[in-house]
Amino acid sequence: MAKILIFDEYPSIRNLLAEELAGEGNVVLSIGQPEFRWEEIAAFNPDLAILDIFIRGKFRWEFLEEVRKQDPPLPIIIYSGYYPGGDPHLDQIDGFILKSCFLDELKQCIANVLRQPDLAASM
Repeated sequence: MAKILIFDEYPSIRNLLAEELAGEGNVVLSIGQPEFRWEEIAAFNPDLAILDIFIRGKFRWEFLEEVRKQDPPLPIIIYSGYYPGGDPHLDQIDGFILKSCFLDELKQCIANVLRQPDLAASM
């Protein structure tokens, strides 16, 4: 069981991911606005964040940078419909999955990220 933070501006996607991941025994906190309270996230203490930082038509890298600033070791998977090929921000994440109605690839990426030895020691 992992605690997973989901950020996506679309409620339908947040709800789908939250339902699917909670159904597998995870505890999920989903948010839809990048302007949220860090206190809530700190209290939740996620093991993993799934973020779509393509918000209102452009990449919001400052959101990724803020998450990294607040919780540097937190593993992050970007789950987006757009791939920013070659962007140096991709070096700051643990995985990138293109959005799909099939969640198998995302679930496999989650499992791989959570199995990393450094993470297992800190859980």
